[in-house]
Amino acid sequence: MNDIKTAFVTFFPIKPDTMGSSAVVNSRFANWPFKKKIFQITHVSKISNQKIESIFIKKESPINKILRLPIMCLKINEYLKKSKKKIIIIEGASWIFYSFFILFFFKTFYTKVKVIYISHSIESEIRKKYSNIIIFYLTKYLEKLVFKLSDISTSVSSKERKKIKMIYNVNTTLFPNAISINKFKKKNIINYNYIIYTGSYSYKPNKDAIDHLNRFVMPRLLKKIPNLKLVLTGGGYIKKLPWIINKGVVSKKDLLNLLFFSKCLCVPLKFGSGTRIKIIEALSIGAIVVSSKKGIEGIQTKIFNPPFIIDKDKKLIQSLLKIIKDNKNIKRKAILSKNYYLKKYSMKNLIKKFIYENRI
Repeated sequence: MNDIKTAFVTFFPIKPDTMGSSAVVNSRFANWPFKKKIFQITHVSKISNQKIESIFIKKESPINKILRLPIMCLKINEYLKKSKKKIIIIEGASWIFYSFFILFFFKTFYTKVKVIYISHSIESEIRKKYSNIIIFYLTKYLEKLVFKLSDISTSVSSKERKKIKMIYNVNTTLFPNAISINKFKKKNIINYNYIIYTGSYSYKPNKDAIDHLNRFVMPRLLKKIPNLKLVLTGGGYIKKLPWIINKGVVSKKDLLNLLFFSKCLCVPLKFGSGTRIKIIEALSIGAIVVSSKKGIEGIQTKIFNPPFIIDKDKKLIQSLLKIIKDNKNIKRKAILSKNYYLKKYSMKNLIKKFIYENRI
């Protein structure tokens, strides 16, 4: 293993761990058995040590990231050049152009590098809904190339694997989003009854879900439960509403406590791609989850109710009122099923399988 080096490449900050994608990357990195280092483009922290190299930008923007890509390539090459077996893992939770740039650079100038593209979602689907037509078609074209030219490309669920085959005619390797949850000291840090939503407001599917919670869900719940709060984590939300407790970006320990002591994690997503790691984390610690079909898509559930899978707004309100009223009994069921999710979505187990099946 000393002759194998792996460069993990991300175009968003994963240290500190601020969102679901960073949690997945950190877990994958921690459980990867070979010598390894993270290369991240970040506007948050200038952390650089033996395990991580930060390419710092003052402001989060596509042009700032593009200008730093050549520097990233040089740093990755410097790290890998003396190893006999070189692996680059590109974490694809950002605009596909950045992934394509790294892939093209190393496949053009350093042919003895194995590139693994980790797809977190089908990006062209997101761009089609939220970006202009030029960005959509450029994304779709580049995403096809990245899937085809990578030595190994992955998908997070069987459903997305089928979609990628249909859209791009590429067979991907199944590598579900997974977690590593360490034991944490349980402490209720909010003295209110609350439901919670986790995710950055700057990500458009999250924005739509949070807006729906504030415009439709909370006003109806408050008629029956006047002291109920909505806790938000992930950052980006700046509006002031009397029922909101905005925690912004929180530590992993605080996030797990906020999830565990909530009445439920409520995820009324109408659109999105990939699998929601925060739902997996919530299920794995025994928190109650209420989600739309789209929100929980790709996650194999052991039982239902909990988690509650609801798409119609009227039923959502009825279910949330019932969950809050009968929280102890429903919570007991959620806790009894948590070990299933801890085992099913164990990053350590999935990495062992991935390495064996792909002969890495």
